[in-house]
Amino acid sequence: MSVAKPMSPGMSFFFARIFPLPFILVGGLTLYSGTRSLFRAKESLSWPVANGRVQRASVEYHRGDKGGGTYHAEILYSFTVNDQTHSGNKVAFGDYGSSDPSHAQNIVNRYFKDKAVSVRYLTTDPDVCVLEPGIRGQAWFLPGFGLVFLVAGTFMAVILPKVMRKQANTEQARFSEPGDDALVDKRGSVAPGR
Repeated sequence: MSVAKPMSPGMSFFFARIFPLPFILVGGLTLYSGTRSLFRAKESLSWPVANGRVQRASVEYHRGDKGGGTYHAEILYSFTVNDQTHSGNKVAFGDYGSSDPSHAQNIVNRYFKDKAVSVRYLTTDPDVCVLEPGIRGQAWFLPGFGLVFLVAGTFMAVILPKVMRKQANTEQARFSEPGDDALVDKRGSVAPGR
């Protein structure tokens, strides 16, 4: 019977300390970005409104690095604030692409080229703007995704070192056990096997 080779100290350190870090980093940044977007979505309900017009509306296919891709609604609109023209492309906070083009097509059908629209914009920076203010269901995806990664990474960072220590202790105990031909009595002295 083959015996599993014990993990080297370097590999143990990698899995216990380094492996969880990308999960924690990606999760934390995504959670921060998603939460910030949620706050913006809530605030957008009280932003001022400007009249605008859709300049371009199309369904675009974005191919992924490893094949496949997603369909996105590309909506470009312009509006005027204090005699200055601004443009935006955000329909709602949490906009997303889908492998099914119908989601993007529905948005394009609502915001077709040359349609007059009401644009909510941030007073201090009108280029931060949106057509559909408020928190919608899709706005929860990004913070939810970030939270899952952050919790998974934190869980691994806490649990993996304990698992590695336990495995190392088990390996050490297995290699320090006396052979089959000897028994250890309660005082720790070795007695001949029976």
